[in-house]
Amino acid sequence: MYLARAVIHGRTHFLIRQSVLFDGTWESRDLFALGPDPARWIHRPGGNAYYIDETVEDALRDKGVEASQEDLEQVFWPFLPPEVREVIRPFHARTRDGARQRYSRAELSSVQAGVHPFDKRRLYFLRYGPGDPGKVAASALRLFNRVLEKSRDEIEQGLEAQEAGLHRHERKAYVHFSFHLERFFPGPLAGRWPRALEGEELDRAFLREVCTLQADRTLFPAGGDEPALDPVLVRYVIFFFDHDFEAPSWEQAYARDFMNRHRAHRPPQRRRERLPLEKACEILGISPRGFSSLSRRGVTQQYRQMALAYHPDRGGSHERFIRLTQAYRELLDRVGNDLDP
Repeated sequence: MYLARAVIHGRTHFLIRQSVLFDGTWESRDLFALGPDPARWIHRPGGNAYYIDETVEDALRDKGVEASQEDLEQVFWPFLPPEVREVIRPFHARTRDGARQRYSRAELSSVQAGVHPFDKRRLYFLRYGPGDPGKVAASALRLFNRVLEKSRDEIEQGLEAQEAGLHRHERKAYVHFSFHLERFFPGPLAGRWPRALEGEELDRAFLREVCTLQADRTLFPAGGDEPALDPVLVRYVIFFFDHDFEAPSWEQAYARDFMNRHRAHRPPQRRRERLPLEKACEILGISPRGFSSLSRRGVTQQYRQMALAYHPDRGGSHERFIRLTQAYRELLDRVGNDLDP
């Protein structure tokens, strides 16, 4: 049983869902709709005491689910008042720790045989920060048990909740690590200082990996059958193109200059091709007059909608996808700063 989020008519709603094993595959099913404000199901008789409305328990019971107090506490934890969380936090943490299974290192390798490398790299970065993505994918850590016996929806819901804690300057580094982009570039600096890599080459490598993962049926069962890019991957496209790596230190700036001057058979550096405003608006489906009233958030929302439909399975191509991204970056350069989308 877990907390899920869904956008309905532009507003975030919350649901209680459950992962169930069906024909050898873990799938998710809806148990109860909490609406846009789950806190309304929490009652406080006084002090730090609280209880969950019995309507929720009755609805779960009708679905054949007997939820314990610990189960409900886990679901409603983000919506409990801060002072209540502070009081029960020690017991909450102890309950979660006690539920974890312990395995030897050899047993972990066997138990985690089916964990996707993409999941491993995301979990690792969110807990420890960057490392060696190749070694992480081949490792067996207790941390990776978090995705065992869960539906793809439950896994992605949990990861998205953790990603909300990333700082702006961490988001592109997170995507770079999770997609293991350094393997497309020679030299030891590719992973340590990704900012030193050639921008357009890095963009192309990322978009190729996006399409590869979209077709990976172990991650997305519908895979290439779906006409639009999966929303999970759209989130990472936004992370990658709407953010930058952390500002470079002088060592990183020197490393980039060194790599650019010593890379074999490297053509002369070219400035990024600038698109005329009218052309960029046309590619992104915005009129020049409409663009003048858009914020960064508005441009990003339009890009998200186009990216969902701009997949090669709908007759597009990698080059057209890159052109769309170029238009997006061009329009972002021309609009003022705004709140983070």
